[in-house]
Amino acid sequence: MSQENAQGMKASGETHRMSIALVIGATIGLIGLVLLLYGLFGHADYSRSDGININLWWGLLMFVFGAAMGGLSYLNARRTAARLSQTRSTP
Repeated sequence: MSQENAQGMKASGETHRMSIALVIGATIGLIGLVLLLYGLFGHADYSRSDGININLWWGLLMFVFGAAMGGLSYLNARRTAARLSQTRSTP
């Protein structure tokens, strides 16, 4: 690779703004939402779980975890972008 091509390339973090944590958080949140809705509106037999609506509680837990993971990933990406724009603007 020539030196001109190497100097013209951007750093890897500058071109890829989306984190994998956002995708994983959204996936876990979506699965949690489906379980939560099934726990609320589904007609399941909870006699094997001592009457505890496991779909409702695990769905709620997964939804909250996925939302927190996705939200924190989004905030981290914004903070990183703001930090990069500050370093570019200062000479």
